[in-house]
Amino acid sequence: MTKNIKRRPPTLVLLLAVFALLVALTPLVYLWVRLGEFGIDKVLAQMLRPRTAELLGNSLLLAASVGLTALLLGSIQAWVSIRSNLKMRLFFGVTAALPLAIPSYVSAYTYTALFPGFSGFWSAWLLLSIGTAPYVYLAVSAALLRSDPATEEVARTLGAKPWRVIREVTWPSIRPAAVAGALIAALYALSDFGAVSILRYDTFTRAIYNAYRSSFDRSAAASLAGVLILVTLLILFVEAKARGGYQSGGGIYRKAVPVGLGRWALAPNLLLGVWLVLALAIPVFSLIRWSIIGSSSADLGEIIRALVNSIGYAVSGGLVTTGFAVAIGILTVRYQSRWSSIFGRLVWLTHAMPGIVVALALVFLSNRLLPGIYQTNLILIIAYLALYLPNALSAVSTPLSQAPKSLDEVAQSLGASRLNVLRKVVLPIAGPGILLATLLVTLTVLKELPATLMLRPTGIETLATRLWSETSVGAFSAAAPYALLLVVVAGIPAWLLNRQIRSTLRQELERE
Repeated sequence: MTKNIKRRPPTLVLLLAVFALLVALTPLVYLWVRLGEFGIDKVLAQMLRPRTAELLGNSLLLAASVGLTALLLGSIQAWVSIRSNLKMRLFFGVTAALPLAIPSYVSAYTYTALFPGFSGFWSAWLLLSIGTAPYVYLAVSAALLRSDPATEEVARTLGAKPWRVIREVTWPSIRPAAVAGALIAALYALSDFGAVSILRYDTFTRAIYNAYRSSFDRSAAASLAGVLILVTLLILFVEAKARGGYQSGGGIYRKAVPVGLGRWALAPNLLLGVWLVLALAIPVFSLIRWSIIGSSSADLGEIIRALVNSIGYAVSGGLVTTGFAVAIGILTVRYQSRWSSIFGRLVWLTHAMPGIVVALALVFLSNRLLPGIYQTNLILIIAYLALYLPNALSAVSTPLSQAPKSLDEVAQSLGASRLNVLRKVVLPIAGPGILLATLLVTLTVLKELPATLMLRPTGIETLATRLWSETSVGAFSAAAPYALLLVVVAGIPAWLLNRQIRSTLRQELERE
């Protein structure tokens, strides 16, 4: 009966995925044209300059340190919240995702407003690590909830020490999720513009922005962006070796026997307590303080207009980006092949690309091909698709893998078309995960800065652009209301992202 079952993806899914990939590769086309105009000799001379080597070292150091720190911190937070018997694990589990609500440039603004000398590598490392650890926490928590704890319990009953169980049993089961989260953290640090600019730490993104804004030397800046692409390829290669393939879970959670921490309970309490102060208490205090100072001069009408625009762009960008990511995810997860694997990897190439380069690529191509979309909402949504398609793809891949592929074959053998199988079988099972992916992308779009600055229609402001305009001239009190409102609005999807985790932890505490 199953001989005539087609394993080719539906045509609609393939078309959507191809379109999304073309959009994602638009910055590469732009770079290719710019570098071709610049000339290979000048490109090589630019790449071999001592300044380029310095920027490369700074960027790699920041990306590696942030990725590793986020991996360690996020994994600890997830394990403590899901597997340990720590009394405050529900509180730490609830607050672990909240730093996602604070954009990196807002964190940098709040710290520099309180501590004028706060700048340089260590400052950038601290704030970017705090801001990206939730990506690892959410991924590892979901993996722990999906995994069956029976193997860990058997290992403990056989006399294995807790650390050995974590290293040899727990870690292999969560490694794909943890490394995927760390990859997002590293690439985020590599492409970050706002925080490194405020903290005056020289990376490729800051150098590219300065090259465009000060000298309008787009070809030289394109050379620097080309180096970023090579670095991204290197990171993707390392990540592929470290992560391994997708591990499908049954999606059924069985309560694990909490691991007693004993005398070691003080260490995670202290670590997570300090993290909470640095990640939430200090920024919120700074925002409230400066908002009170600047409240008398705030224009309520401008604030409301910026709020409405921010929400509109965030929701639209989240829905569109996640929709296209689902199409690519179906190809890479449900119809695995050598070509679909290459397809999925290509999407990640531009993830480390600064938003300003993506924006200029779209300006360049729209002026040559579709001049009517320049400085419209459409081109801004396309920019969000190009920027955050990898984030969405990473988030939807695991939910799409949870529906057994045997269900596809059974449904097709009963006469269902491939598209109906996806619509009635796969997507309902993956629905909750796709919804969370949409929230994650919506939150990310809400915080986006450089592309919105360059591509938004004339006269349109968002909370992020208004905040940047005020902080660029040192007007901390004027910027504070926009920053505070941005954090409050972003806190809603950040709160919803770990809803399942909070619910599970509450149920466990009620049983104890």
